[in-house]
Amino acid sequence: MKALIISVALLAPGLGAGGAPPVGSGFPGDMGRPFDGLPLPPGPLPPRPAQRAIPRAPSIELAVEAAEAIVEACKGYHVSVSIIDSSGTPKLYYIPDGTDGSHAYTGFRKAYTALTFKMPTSQVGPLTKTDPSVAAKVRGDTNLLTFAGGMLLSAGDQIIGAIGVSGAEPSAKDEECGLVGINKIKDRLK
Repeated sequence: MKALIISVALLAPGLGAGGAPPVGSGFPGDMGRPFDGLPLPPGPLPPRPAQRAIPRAPSIELAVEAAEAIVEACKGYHVSVSIIDSSGTPKLYYIPDGTDGSHAYTGFRKAYTALTFKMPTSQVGPLTKTDPSVAAKVRGDTNLLTFAGGMLLSAGDQIIGAIGVSGAEPSAKDEECGLVGINKIKDRLK
């Protein structure tokens, strides 16, 4: 099975219009469009912002291995896998042929929710019914989604990222397949 694999690297942007910092999209770690998306202006450019420290995350090799295992475990469904680093920025979107790419965004939101609440999304959903502050936080952030399928990645007792799986029904199947991928790589996470 062929899949589209996108590894995302953060590039330090330039400044926006009038030397103002760029405005992000609302995605974690997105620093916006340099120069308002227009070609570089003539003359000397302003200094680039300092590169941020690279957050902990699984290696790209382990991320791909987990994604392939998840897709195999969910055979018969058109799932995609999103893997984020410990700061919530994308590490990998894995979208097999024949899968609607929108599942990558849903998977991202599931992974980001697991990371935000430090627990699988299958546990966050029920909390929204008993804890009004959790429900308010989810409603207030369009990157949070409490459907099952978002799970943490840990190396020892340190959270190094999260995986979100989307496309199987019900979403408990997303979590089941996600656990197959996590179990395949968990002993090699650093």
